[in-house]
Amino acid sequence: MTMRSCTLFYSFANYGLNKKGRRNGKASLIHSLRLMEQLELKQKYLNKSHELMRTKNEIKIEWDSSLSHANLIDTEDGIVRLDAFTQAQRQQLLLDVVEPPELNTKNADKWGKLKSSAKYKLNQWIKKDGFCDEGIEFINEILASENVVNVHHSKYRFNLFDMKRKSQKIEQLTNYINAHNALIDKPKTLNFTNFQEILFKIPIVNGIGADIVIGKEMMQTMKGFIVHFYPDYPIKLMLLHDDERLAHENIGAHVHAFISGKNALTGKYDLRIAQIKKVNEFLFKRDGMSANLFSETGRLNYEQAGDVAHHMQEMFYEFVNEHLFHPKNINAAFHPESVRKSEKRKQMRREAKLAKRDRPYNFLTRLIEHISGLEKELDVLGWNISDSQQLFDELTRQLAIVSESCDTFTEREKLLEQQCQIKAKKYQDIYLALLNKQKTLSKKMLFEYELDERLNEKAKTAVFFKVVGTLYLNFKLHFLFLFQTAYLGSV
Repeated sequence: MTMRSCTLFYSFANYGLNKKGRRNGKASLIHSLRLMEQLELKQKYLNKSHELMRTKNEIKIEWDSSLSHANLIDTEDGIVRLDAFTQAQRQQLLLDVVEPPELNTKNADKWGKLKSSAKYKLNQWIKKDGFCDEGIEFINEILASENVVNVHHSKYRFNLFDMKRKSQKIEQLTNYINAHNALIDKPKTLNFTNFQEILFKIPIVNGIGADIVIGKEMMQTMKGFIVHFYPDYPIKLMLLHDDERLAHENIGAHVHAFISGKNALTGKYDLRIAQIKKVNEFLFKRDGMSANLFSETGRLNYEQAGDVAHHMQEMFYEFVNEHLFHPKNINAAFHPESVRKSEKRKQMRREAKLAKRDRPYNFLTRLIEHISGLEKELDVLGWNISDSQQLFDELTRQLAIVSESCDTFTEREKLLEQQCQIKAKKYQDIYLALLNKQKTLSKKMLFEYELDERLNEKAKTAVFFKVVGTLYLNFKLHFLFLFQTAYLGSV
């Protein structure tokens, strides 16, 4: 059997530890968690033209709230409805993803600058022979340490060395150690990825609805992919949206997964490096020694970064095909190169960077298109506003008449019901009387039948004896006649 072909939409976005990353990540989570109370905050991120062109209601129309019961969230107890979480609980989920409690970005920035400044001054003194050999060795030992350094013990040892301007050097060493200890398990820069959002959607154009691939299966497949390739980077949040569609549709469900940028084993914010390594493993497994691998330092130009993203999509396609689509006789494949590089695809990639409210094709535009289609159908049927209003007025008038007569109908209904009950009782009595007469008549008919049978038997017996008597009489007469004839002849 030929497999059904389809496409996937797989994309990811990184949100940094810096102010911009937290702001953009928060805006995405407000949408994903359906935080109604904070939708107004999105207006902060609109420029002046957006604020002039869009109303508050237009900003809110990103989904159909009547379908909110279909949205799901993955929890420790399994997949449940998002509606089970209050707005306050959802707000806490947002904070858990955006702002890890162990990281104060403002303090991290302050300690980072202090550490960098102290390290620079210490290295400058080393270059200018500002330390003895033992002092240089001791300083290098501290600068190379990745663990917590005992500041009091270090100051005591450092004070034993012979050097000029000792108090200044001790001060800078103390500053470095304090900053170093404060930044243990903290990122070296706030530009590192705090968390990454991954989106998995089956485009509507494929016509694959919930009757073929259900939402929970999509969530389980997404979770399996992340755990398989990035097991050291916990899933902070995973949701399924099934309300960004028209009410009569069963397509368009999609999954949002938010994974930590911090390695749970090492404490380093190196998700990007880990993903490059996984891409290299994927390419080497596929192409062998001829594989074109990428630098695992993370330093990639724009084109290389795009290639890494494309290979990550290939990895996702293969995983989804194996674990979800192929068992359902579906195969996901990329568009042909000519289509993928077309102007339309370029436009789609540009739009993917925009907020959903700013994309030309979103739930609101689809809703508007659907309404336009209904209006056209209404025109084809010959309806217009005037006719509809007249019909509405007539129905309203008829309803008023019916309402006025409602009490009369109710009383009549009660009367008829009583009459029906009386007649039903009367008919029941007649029926029972007829039934009794029928029983009596049946007994009489049975008796007459038995009597007829007996009379018939007696009649048959009488006829028999009558016939026999007649035959006997005839025989007797005939015998006397013969006897008389014989007697007279003898005389």
